[in-house]
Amino acid sequence: TMDARALAFDGEIKAQSTPQTMSKLINWALTDLMLAHSEVVLMGEDVGLKGGVYGVTQKLQKRFGKSRVIDSLLDEQSILGLAIGLGHNGFVPIPEIQFLAYLHNAEDQLRGEAATLPFFSNGQFTNPMVLRIAGLGYQKGFGGHFHNDNSLAVLRDIPGLIIACPSCGADAAAMMREAVRLAREEQRVVVFVEPIALYHTRDLENGDGAWMGLYPPPEKRIGLDEVGIHGNGRDLAIVTYGNGHYLSRQAAKVLEATGTKTRMIDLRWLAPLPKSSLLDAISGCENVLIVDECRATGGQAEGLMAMFAEEQIGNFARLVAQDSFIATGPAYAATMPSKDSIIEAANDLMKRGEK
Repeated sequence: TMDARALAFDGEIKAQSTPQTMSKLINWALTDLMLAHSEVVLMGEDVGLKGGVYGVTQKLQKRFGKSRVIDSLLDEQSILGLAIGLGHNGFVPIPEIQFLAYLHNAEDQLRGEAATLPFFSNGQFTNPMVLRIAGLGYQKGFGGHFHNDNSLAVLRDIPGLIIACPSCGADAAAMMREAVRLAREEQRVVVFVEPIALYHTRDLENGDGAWMGLYPPPEKRIGLDEVGIHGNGRDLAIVTYGNGHYLSRQAAKVLEATGTKTRMIDLRWLAPLPKSSLLDAISGCENVLIVDECRATGGQAEGLMAMFAEEQIGNFARLVAQDSFIATGPAYAATMPSKDSIIEAANDLMKRGEK
């Protein structure tokens, strides 16, 4: 009811008419989903009392109680084990792994149990969940490979697993609703990768506030086959996601200023790849550049390069991260794509296309 909603949001309803960061918009989406579906339960390290390591789950335990927002042990296997057990029993668990680098301690809970159960039981048994993972790179001042990891390879080859990766807050809210729908109605296992570096990002450039967005109305969802399209230039399409989308939008401003007409395609869904929407989105573009913040080996770009080759897309190339762990301190972004390297890769690709 409206009363329950006003009570839960406690003074934050008014703020919903002003642009907010991704962290806040995910928090509101989780609040609305927990209001709508009593079977949605959150669990993870620090999600309750502390409100999450980045404040994404702030106030949720106060709003819904300790039985629905559960502070777990610092143990990823028990977080996912609890989620699997709840999924067996009619709940829709939303477990959180605090950093992508911590998933590797427990990935077999997904590979060997959660994602395989419907397959091995011929659909008789399921354990749906939406696994939230704070991840990827570009965190300033908090580097090192334990808190930054740009490898999604272990997830990409699990059959039936859905991988979502929003790049902005409004998308994150609408995709989270679709993720919960997929878990509730289709009993799917969804991994929702949230780019840490974009949680609190306000600006695209110098104080413009352009990376914040309005909270989409509670019924708005972004479907599993919907990509984001920004611009309609025919010279260059940049296919990307997450932090890569953010940096590509910065690069596009420079490219546009030098006469290159661009369009940005934000994948949003990394598995299964939204193939037909993606091919429609790049249609009519002379050059296609993939910008992938994950590593050359095992990254999204491998699948995209193969798809473009099979579909005989004309001139295409990829810009990816190096096969390296993420460095700490001032070198935090050294191994990954940057605004400047995107501009350079785009210009190289277009020169090649002119030959």
